Amino acid sequence: MKFSTLLLAVALFTAPGTAFADGPKIGPNGGQRADAGPYHVEVVLKGNDVVLYVTDGADKPVDVTGAKAEATVLANKQTQKVALEPAGGNALKGQANLGGAHDSVKVVTALTMPGQKPVQARFEMGHAGH
Repeated sequence: MKFSTLLLAVALFTAPGTAFADGPKIGPNGGQRADAGPYHVEVVLKGNDVVLYVTDGADKPVDVTGAKAEATVLANKQTQKVALEPAGGNALKGQANLGGAHDSVKVVTALTMPGQKPVQARFEMGHAGH
């Protein structure tokens, strides 16, 4: 077998695995993205704002009217629970006391869409500051 034929065969066998890989870990709003049940959720920290964006499996925005969410934020060695309220479109928003710059922030979100069971997502972010 020629080397070029072997190379083509390897490429064809590995392509399906990469074709079904999950999308990027950075969402369209610049935050980290994770799976939460049937949804993709993205967390963005802007100053003291904690914003959770919700999309479906095809990355289309999901209306969060009537949804409930909470973020547990660990920053500066302190844990806070932040209620996230619908803020229009596919966003839920709340206020945390993030203080100054910090090296790492961990966020666990719990999202309950109307008539559904809660789903969770976990995020570990690098440096986040003002």
